[in-house]
Amino acid sequence: MTMESSTQVQGFDWKQLFFSFEGRTRRSHFWIGWLVCLGLGVVFGWIPLLGFILSIALIWPNLAITVKRLHDMGYTGWLAAIPYAVGILGTFVAFTMIGATAFMNAAALENEDPAAIFAVVGPAIGLFGVMFLIGLGFLLWIGLTEGQRGDNRFGPNPKGLQGPGAH
Repeated sequence: MTMESSTQVQGFDWKQLFFSFEGRTRRSHFWIGWLVCLGLGVVFGWIPLLGFILSIALIWPNLAITVKRLHDMGYTGWLAAIPYAVGILGTFVAFTMIGATAFMNAAALENEDPAAIFAVVGPAIGLFGVMFLIGLGFLLWIGLTEGQRGDNRFGPNPKGLQGPGAH
């Protein structure tokens, strides 16, 4: 058994799915890859320091499956940056809001005033909720939207189907 055949199981190329940004992938392969990344992330989360490093390493395969799914839909892979950009920017804004509110209401926070504490944390929780919904919406969009029929600029249809009017 060669190395090439060991990464393929009935036409399913795991190395291509998780490590390459080239080509297209169908919805079912996207969800399989996403669930594998999720499962590994949960298991790695149980390992203190090494788990953090391994979880960061999962960004590459997660991006690879996302980019190929976007390619299948006919979009550029750069759209995969949207949830990351929203997450980074939203986290920065949330912590800035918490810091500014805590600085401006320091006396009320020292007295442990529940209204002051909610004023500090409440907007940040709302912002994190919006960030979660944007990420979930993006995941469902790329995971449920049908790919383009036929070949597109990113490669042949992974289902082998041709576009309308093809024979």
